[in-house]
Amino acid sequence: MIILVTDRLTLRPPHEADAEALVHGLGNLNVSRWTGRVPYPYGRRDAEDYIARSRVTPQDELMLFITFGGELVGGIGITQDELGYWLAEPQWGKGFGTEAASAVTDHAFTAMGRDRMVASYHLSNDGSRRILLGLGFRETGEDVAFSRARAAEVPIMRLDLTRQAWREAKERRR
Repeated sequence: MIILVTDRLTLRPPHEADAEALVHGLGNLNVSRWTGRVPYPYGRRDAEDYIARSRVTPQDELMLFITFGGELVGGIGITQDELGYWLAEPQWGKGFGTEAASAVTDHAFTAMGRDRMVASYHLSNDGSRRILLGLGFRETGEDVAFSRARAAEVPIMRLDLTRQAWREAKERRR
């Protein structure tokens, strides 16, 4: 079981008791609209299914909940080398996304032995753009992807992070 601890956050596996907080966080269209895989509306059954799937995550993938003061405030993970995350709307602008994504990318390149990661953000999501660029991700081109919450194709930017770019970004942040 992987648990990552930062200055303010604990990133831990999902628990059954998290279902209500998960519905509250992702049941907000202002949150789910920025994701690719999260449906809207997001209900109790969606949360329970996600938590059940987290128990059978392949070893080369990661599914963690972001907690602050014991409260679930978001989720973050790596699926097929792709970093993805979300934060409950009341937590936006507090630096939690950067802190959690930094911990997970560090873990991916050190403990998981990754040489490369990818990510994407919706073109109008400036917060995610800042987080990913700050971690050293480099934009590789615009694309479109299906958003389940919006039930439509949306314009996205694809990004890439190599081990070398990760190291350089870590040095800049020191």
